[in-house]
Amino acid sequence: MSITSFPLSAILLAIPMSLGLVTAGCSNPSGGVQVAEDAAAGGAVSKGGSGGNSGVSAAGGTSASGGTIGTGGVPSSGGTSASGGSAASGGTPATGGSTVISTGGAGGLGGAISTGGVKASGGAGGTTVTVPDGAVDVDGPMGTGGTKPAGGATATGGKVGSGGANGSGGAVAMGGGVGMGGSTVGPTTTATIPGKGCTPPSAYNNLFVSLSGHTQADSDAKVAAAWSKLFNPKGPGNIYFDGPGSDESYVKDIYNGDVRTEGMGYGMVIAAELDHQTEFDRLWKWVKTHMANGTGEISWQCSTSGSKMSGGGAPDGEEYMATALIFAHNRWGDTSGKFNYATEAQWVLDLIRTKYFNSQYHIVKFVSGSNNTDASYILPAFYQVWACFDTTNKAFWDSSVTAARDFFHVAIDGSGVIPDQSSWTGGTVKGATVDWIRCVMNIMMDWNFFAADTWQTETYATKFAAHEKNAGASAQGFCDSTLGFGLPAASGKAFVDKIWSAGIPTSYWDGTLYMLALLHVSGTFHLWY
Repeated sequence: MSITSFPLSAILLAIPMSLGLVTAGCSNPSGGVQVAEDAAAGGAVSKGGSGGNSGVSAAGGTSASGGTIGTGGVPSSGGTSASGGSAASGGTPATGGSTVISTGGAGGLGGAISTGGVKASGGAGGTTVTVPDGAVDVDGPMGTGGTKPAGGATATGGKVGSGGANGSGGAVAMGGGVGMGGSTVGPTTTATIPGKGCTPPSAYNNLFVSLSGHTQADSDAKVAAAWSKLFNPKGPGNIYFDGPGSDESYVKDIYNGDVRTEGMGYGMVIAAELDHQTEFDRLWKWVKTHMANGTGEISWQCSTSGSKMSGGGAPDGEEYMATALIFAHNRWGDTSGKFNYATEAQWVLDLIRTKYFNSQYHIVKFVSGSNNTDASYILPAFYQVWACFDTTNKAFWDSSVTAARDFFHVAIDGSGVIPDQSSWTGGTVKGATVDWIRCVMNIMMDWNFFAADTWQTETYATKFAAHEKNAGASAQGFCDSTLGFGLPAASGKAFVDKIWSAGIPTSYWDGTLYMLALLHVSGTFHLWY
């Protein structure tokens, strides 16, 4: 479920559903008042307070991921590849590992990642600008310092020892990681090489570099700074908190003071993408302990102490959880953490397929008992990942990919806006209030990863960009940054520059969508399957 936004006001809309009362409210895309939106049965909505943005903390020294630079090539100062580096013998991937191509200080050819290589810690920290709760510090200054060690990238062509996972604490080098399950992920570059079917993209476009002219090192530092601020349980300005158990954590809706499956799913995907397995396991432990209902739906809302505040689920949260668990399975394997990620992923996918999808239209429901959809829940790129993991139900998920793409064609209005809730054939059930702002990220990630539906760039991106040209640096503007994937460079740059210049938000809605958009735009969001 999402947070809805309107300036300094909250609107509650009660929608009767077959399973109970669905409550809706608002959040402020510009950093103002936030309240709960689209609740399932029994969800209580609290009021009051406002979320503010803070200045950005500088990355605490981004680190080289992987292990050490192998012999045969010496990195030059400033992170460029040393010329003439001779390849080390035997430079082929070891069984169970995957080749890592990371950017921001390239090593000589033929280097190797040592077993269990850890990220370097430290780096000079930058200044931190904070603001009181409720205040807004738009475009807070980026701290200076936080430099990246020279030569921090793994040389191409080397071999990966089994288990060469990144240690926790440092910043993740963009462009891949060591997959204990044997999954190879393409590098971050200045152009995406789209995937097709069960072949994921072989390279991922960093729009900060290709459109805005920033360096890869600066891009890496920005992503690391956002993680360090939002997912530091000690705060300030964080949305990630530890407890109540000693081995569990949660993403908190700061304004409403509760925990939602949406935020937990977002947090799990973010942790998987940035190779933070410990935080990932803590989040999933919280879901299993406090939100799960045996084989039934996962309660979409709980108190921070873990008591359930709703009986029903919300598909957007479960969709991100399932995808995150598949990524974890392929990135870390099923024996390296506290869970068998493949088993957990299959459980959530079965729940989604049997309770949350309309079997006739192959479109996700708003809630399990509803006869309509929420377009911001429709994620064709994720369904492609599911089709390749859940092979028993591959035909179902393949149909869902096609249905999802086709749905967007008929659901948009003349400005490219898609209402919050629609009929299976795209008719408006509830007008655009706030959920609609996420649709652009769903559509543009699909185009970036697969480039399978030219309507997404030739019609939708251009039309919606005209509508959004004046959107502010808020959740709405952050999602809009992904338009850079579907627009000509001259048109897309302004949307990318907007998120680059924004301060790191301290509210739940803005903060989670900022982090997700940042991963996409920086080329850090990879499909691990």
